Amino acid sequence: MIWPVTICHCIDSNSPFYEMTAEDFITEKFELVSILEGSIESTGMTTQARSSYLNGEITWGHRFQRLVTFQRQTGLYRIDFSRFHNTFSVDTPRCSASHLDDLRKRASVPALSVVSSTPDTGDDFQVARGATIDLCEKNKTEEENKVVLIN
Repeated sequence: MIWPVTICHCIDSNSPFYEMTAEDFITEKFELVSILEGSIESTGMTTQARSSYLNGEITWGHRFQRLVTFQRQTGLYRIDFSRFHNTFSVDTPRCSASHLDDLRKRASVPALSVVSSTPDTGDDFQVARGATIDLCEKNKTEEENKVVLIN
């Protein structure tokens, strides 16, 4: 039996996407090539699935909808292929992972809330505990992207 598998790429300091922002994914020219290889259990033959994605085909801050659900009544898994291309939006910072790591290091205590003042409007906003920090903007100065911790 084959179980559903989700393959993820962790964006850390070793990732080629570590320095890329949401804007970079739109403006930069690149192609992401994925190759999945496995063997057919009954024959031992190797099989490969290949695909490539241009930067315009990658959607920032989205996840695929779940295709596989477990049916308790029958004890079987159901795959809904009508959802194959469907995505939904998730709360994702628009800055690079590198910039987000820098913000987290400066905060050093992740349990505290974060307050930021936007220079354009002067409005203050508070990011709830556990929420992502979405105040990273590529063309702003350090002062404009300042993060202030409160108790």
